[in-house]
Amino acid sequence: MKRQFQNRLMLLLVAWLWAGLAEAQVNIDEYRDYFLVGQFGEVCTMCEVIVLCQAGSEPPVTQAVPDGGEFTLYHLQTRTFWSQVSTIWEWFVSNFTAEALASRGHTRPVIEYTVIDGEWSAPTVVEGRLILDPGVLEFADHHIDRVNQSWLLADTLLVVGYCARLPLWDALDSIAANAPGDEQ
Repeated sequence: MKRQFQNRLMLLLVAWLWAGLAEAQVNIDEYRDYFLVGQFGEVCTMCEVIVLCQAGSEPPVTQAVPDGGEFTLYHLQTRTFWSQVSTIWEWFVSNFTAEALASRGHTRPVIEYTVIDGEWSAPTVVEGRLILDPGVLEFADHHIDRVNQSWLLADTLLVVGYCARLPLWDALDSIAANAPGDEQ
C-alpha cells in the first residue's frame, strides 16, 4: 500500500514537472506581441531563428534572404548547455514572479552575416541577449526594439532600419549557398 502511494506520488510529481516545463517560457500578455515572442512565449531553448535587418522606414516584407543589396542577418542559435539548464530554475522562479526573468533575459550565441552590395562577410559569432523588459534584443553593436522591430545602433540607440523574422529552412539554404566559409 505504501509502495503504491509512493509510485502515485512520484508519477504526480513527474507529470507536474513535465507540464511545468511546457510552460517554462514567460507567457505574460504584456509581452505577447513582442518581436520573437510566439504562441508559447519567448524563443524556445532549442529553437533557431533567422532575423533580417536592413535600412528602411518599416520592417522588411520579404519572406526570403534578398538576392543583393545591403542587409545583416542574425542567426540566433540554440541556447548553450548551461543556459538550457538554467531554464529549469527560470521556470521555478517564474511560478512566483517573472520580473527578474523578464529584465535579465537570457543569452545565446548569434552568428552575424553582413552583406554589402551583394558581397557576404565571413560569419561572426556574437553573444545575443534577449530581454523582455525593456523589450530589446542585444547583438554586439546593434539592438532590435522588440516592440516596433526597429534596428538600433547600440551606443546611440539611433534607428538605422528595421528587422523581420525569416523562414528558417529557406534562410539556412541561402546562407549555405552564399556565405563564405562554414557556419560556426
